[in-house]
Amino acid sequence: MQTRDTDDAADDGATESGSDSGERYAGSDRRRFLAGTAAAGLAGLAGCGGDTNEVATDATADGSDGTTPAKTATSTPLPEPREVELAPFWTTGEKMGIGTAVGDGTGSTASATDDDGRVWYSLTRGAVTGVRFPRVDLLNVRRVDFLVTDGGGYAERTAELDRRVDDDVSRTVVPTADDALCYRHEFAGESRDWTLDVEYVADPARDTLLADVHFDGDADLSVYAVCRPAVTTGTEGDAAVRVTAGDAPVVTVGDDGAGGVVRDADGDDYDVSLALTASSGFEWATAAPVPDESTARLLRQGIEGGVSRETTGNAALVGRLGTESVETTVALGFATGTGDDAAPVRVARDSLREGFDAVRESYRAGWQAWLSGVDVPDSVADDEELAALYRTSAMVLRASEDATFAGAGVASPCVPWGEVILAEEPSDVGYHYVWARDLYQSFTALEAMGKSEAAVTTAEYLFDVQQREGGFVPQNTYLDGRTRWGAEQLDEVSFPLVMARRATTEHGHSFADLAFSYDDVAASADYALRNGPGTDQERWEEESGLSPSTIAAEIAGLVSAAGVAADREETADTLVWLATADRFRSGVQEWCVTREGTDRHDPPYYFRINGNRIPDDGTDRTLANGGRTFDERNVVDAGFLELVRLGILPADDDIIESSVDVVDDAIRKETPQGPGFYRYTGDGYGEGESGAPFPVGTDTRGRLWPLLTGERAEYELAAGTQSGADAPRSLLSTIAGFANEGRMLPEQVWDREESTGYGWELGAGTGSATPLSWSHAVFVRLANGIDAGAAQGTPSVVRERYQDGPPESPALDVAMPDTTVESSEIRIEGETDASTVAVAVGGDAQLLTIEDGQFATTVDLDDGRNTLVVAAGDPDADAAGVPVTDARADVSVVE
Repeated sequence: MQTRDTDDAADDGATESGSDSGERYAGSDRRRFLAGTAAAGLAGLAGCGGDTNEVATDATADGSDGTTPAKTATSTPLPEPREVELAPFWTTGEKMGIGTAVGDGTGSTASATDDDGRVWYSLTRGAVTGVRFPRVDLLNVRRVDFLVTDGGGYAERTAELDRRVDDDVSRTVVPTADDALCYRHEFAGESRDWTLDVEYVADPARDTLLADVHFDGDADLSVYAVCRPAVTTGTEGDAAVRVTAGDAPVVTVGDDGAGGVVRDADGDDYDVSLALTASSGFEWATAAPVPDESTARLLRQGIEGGVSRETTGNAALVGRLGTESVETTVALGFATGTGDDAAPVRVARDSLREGFDAVRESYRAGWQAWLSGVDVPDSVADDEELAALYRTSAMVLRASEDATFAGAGVASPCVPWGEVILAEEPSDVGYHYVWARDLYQSFTALEAMGKSEAAVTTAEYLFDVQQREGGFVPQNTYLDGRTRWGAEQLDEVSFPLVMARRATTEHGHSFADLAFSYDDVAASADYALRNGPGTDQERWEEESGLSPSTIAAEIAGLVSAAGVAADREETADTLVWLATADRFRSGVQEWCVTREGTDRHDPPYYFRINGNRIPDDGTDRTLANGGRTFDERNVVDAGFLELVRLGILPADDDIIESSVDVVDDAIRKETPQGPGFYRYTGDGYGEGESGAPFPVGTDTRGRLWPLLTGERAEYELAAGTQSGADAPRSLLSTIAGFANEGRMLPEQVWDREESTGYGWELGAGTGSATPLSWSHAVFVRLANGIDAGAAQGTPSVVRERYQDGPPESPALDVAMPDTTVESSEIRIEGETDASTVAVAVGGDAQLLTIEDGQFATTVDLDDGRNTLVVAAGDPDADAAGVPVTDARADVSVVE
């Protein structure tokens, strides 16, 4: 998604930008936060490296001109490969699969029902990682993998602990079903003769993750299960114990919950415990402290030492499964609450008694039932690989939804570059939070695949849980709605308005049936009215100013809200919201298009973001995540395509077409799969040029984003492109080519042919965030759009209003007050040939009486800045056809 920048990383003391202060700021503390987190964890493992502080200007799109960023990510290098296992880090964001149970096929297939499981997990190439319980945003296990050893020095881990190291293990992830999120790891030794196959499912009836294990090897080779917990998002406070259940040892770990960032329904910390056991029983087990010397020997050399019966903090739970030939099922059981240490053991053993095959059958049945309501478009139906990716994309969106809070879909169930992010103190790491922007993307995909009720549920969540008083929607939240990062991003305020219109019109819901009201819609529309068109942060969450993509969302949201208002005969709201949308539409080219250009690009064209309303003033902008400085007209991105996708401008608009040419020249990159696109010129949110993870890499560069290939394809749909590399069908296949072996679509794919020590490959996913809900949503939407011959998700009321340009405006002559006035009470007078006039202060609209074409009224202003709108129109038509014009002023009272 997108760089997660903010001033505050936790709810305590977080600042929300919903105060209508009108302040605009640039930059963020995200990079400093990540670098500091990584440095704190690495300082004890490796020495200090150098630091650079040169300032560069006007790098090219992909940064290939060799310029040096203003600030490196951190002065601390990566830990040495042998140290990686012992430090309590999370794991890479490069996931090959995810899983969770959505019932057993007998109950409802709606969102977040009691039939849903409460355990989520993901797979890297060599391990189960990021196990979550009882919510999708609550991490409890960093990794579960396996150790194969002869006990005398040969020791290989299935987990790929460091991409820089070649080891003795071949690793493959195999999807074992097209109709469920089922995966199998297949491992084999290179120099020793052994194979290990492990398949995973979550128990729909119990809080357990099961792993079906089949091992065959030389007579001297044993296999161990290794679990690295971090209960309630951190190892601090963990207490691990080796106990005996029956005749076999079991290893458990619990956490006191103190200081956790995820809270339960009562606002308290979660108390989580887990147990690791096996159907055949462990032959030997330990709850070992890390980095104790004997634990290091076990994990690195496979040499058993004395049994550790309890430890605290960073721990390894290790159990020997058997030697030479092993068939067993490993269970990881979970429980909440205090006072019953045996609870997770009972949960795990109950699942083992059910048996892996029976649990897998019910797990798969749940997914089959959910998929039965998913429409598979013709564009993918006849292609086995495309159809499988389509179904997987649909399931990823469902699996990213929480089971407690209906409709709360997270951006990604992973921690980007987690291999260098510490897991000691509980903290709010990762993408497993709710961004309204990302959830809107999921909404459009759910609609497109035929899951309209699930889509409506996401809209209800945004208004009922995320929205604040006054209509503000924070940058992102925990699942329960507490603010995580509180910046203002006006597209996130506006997209829920599009969703509200779809819910009440296309899907036929009345407000009496919904978890939000007309007043909630009005609050966010008024917020966009008085705070737009500029935004504190645009969709990449880094820069303030006037952004084409944000303005597109504002226009679509305001017109959608006006449609809702018109249906309810809320005439005053209809007029002021439509008038504001029309004003923003007429202004977007004036504010965001350069007519002069630079020596790099031929004008006219849209650029990423303008810090003021003068696009050709040559203002320099220093970017986040690396700090390169540019003439802001040289910072190109393709966000302007949202003006087409949302129905605001036609695809053949001259400036749109010339801007597409600039995009292709500046930020397009050909890959073996097809064209990929950078977010924008000079993006620094990605690995370093060496391939090192973003938080610790130097000279970092943003890589190619598959979702942008999807957005380009939707533009080509609107443009009527039928052939060539840019044809929508070709670009659909390109996106599919960016998926990994587990059918997961990444946030970013690598953009270089040259090899690095990390083994990244051109067109393949990086360590950022895989799967990304937004990427999967765009794939689903595009596949359906190809069938329909038009982009999906375009609000019909917006398309109808602007397809031939907005309706002809009536005349309006009104004297607006100065920007500062001495009295809080001001008089408004004017004349118009329209039938109706409305006046709004900060969005609170009322109708005025017109006599012989004239009107007058007195309005009261609040302290601080007031946005005053006078709108005149003829509201007899529906919202799409209402002629309207306005006068607007920002007025402050100085008494």
